[in-house]
Amino acid sequence: MKRRKGLSLMMGLLLVASLLLAGCGPQEEGAGAEGGGSEEKPEKLVVWANNDPIQLKNTRKLAKEYEKESGIKVEVVPVDLLKQQEKLALDGPAGKGADLVTWPHDQLGEAVIKGLVRPLEVGEDVTGQFSESAVQALTYDGQVYGLPYVTESIALIYNKKLMSEPPETLDELIDFAKKYTKPAEKEYGLLYEGANFYYSYFLIDAMGGYIFKEDGGKVNTEDLGLNNEGAKKALETLQGWYKEKLLPVKATADTVNGLFKEGKAAAVINGPWAVKDYEQAGIDFAVAPLPAIDGKHPRTFIGVKGWYVSAYSKNPTWATDLMKFFTGKESLLLRFQETGEIPPRKDLLEDPVIKDDSVVNGFAQQASRGTPMPNVPEMGQVWEPIGNAITFVAQGKRSPEQALDDAVKMIREKIQAQKQ
Repeated sequence: MKRRKGLSLMMGLLLVASLLLAGCGPQEEGAGAEGGGSEEKPEKLVVWANNDPIQLKNTRKLAKEYEKESGIKVEVVPVDLLKQQEKLALDGPAGKGADLVTWPHDQLGEAVIKGLVRPLEVGEDVTGQFSESAVQALTYDGQVYGLPYVTESIALIYNKKLMSEPPETLDELIDFAKKYTKPAEKEYGLLYEGANFYYSYFLIDAMGGYIFKEDGGKVNTEDLGLNNEGAKKALETLQGWYKEKLLPVKATADTVNGLFKEGKAAAVINGPWAVKDYEQAGIDFAVAPLPAIDGKHPRTFIGVKGWYVSAYSKNPTWATDLMKFFTGKESLLLRFQETGEIPPRKDLLEDPVIKDDSVVNGFAQQASRGTPMPNVPEMGQVWEPIGNAITFVAQGKRSPEQALDDAVKMIREKIQAQKQ
């Protein structure tokens, strides 16, 4: 996936024209900062944007367009994506915070509990423009708190010289791996970090396991499904792959990337972050969604970046309007072209710019079928115990049943301690 470094004149004209036609400004978006039905137009809005140079440049370009059409000055301040929540907790009460902030969706629950962001007052005419999974990622306790602008997922990346077409089913993929894999020569038909819960979740989910039970947009953290029959069946399947030496027990990201770049792995399960490295290695590859399991598309974890309105903003209605502008079709198309980040808008996923790009489209298709990592604080207590459980099974030190039962017991204990 090549980074789009610039925007054609036609694209620029299209963006400006669309703004002129649509106009900027709240269109009956509901209550203002103090709960009233109107809000005075501010002189300035402050946005905290990720400090990645390419992403920051794009955000500032979009801010200038909004500023031009709305008459509101937009100050874009670079703040590390993972440090914004901590900074807002300090600066917000002091009146120095931003109107719009951004961070990965799995930090949302903690932000809501701390009172750092406010629920959005937008209807389905707005949220319906995005993939259901992306909106779900920015929903907490049944309320939508942000609009998504980037989504990412792992997918199947295959070397076209070694695998002419991606298998349609997981069984076909494993059959291919059995024929191609030669562990002694470090050649693998399929390679990925199997002992990493993030990468193997698709298998657990496909066979009936789950992390926390969800009902009506709410997460029940007391109902864990990581040691149910489906989860145990998934780890038994994974255990079989290790016993047959289809996967190396100690596979790391370096192992996966290194062997794929050397042409010794026919296919890997990895994310868009690996693409540039593979391109530079001169590998002729393509990307496809993961193959079907028992006739259904497997769901991978997706990560979503969203914009949120600060609870300390004195201009929430206008901040919401700016958020809608940042996540509009033309804005996210421009962002994709300049940053390579895949947008979660339904209309853009059907746009030829994305649909005709086999690499981007492969990731986009899988992301649209994915499920967001739980955004509740309790999720932080899951990673280590379940990761250890999968590692023990891969190493043959414990049975899937014992490993998962022990992991769930530890997760419950850690969650209980977290609440005290």
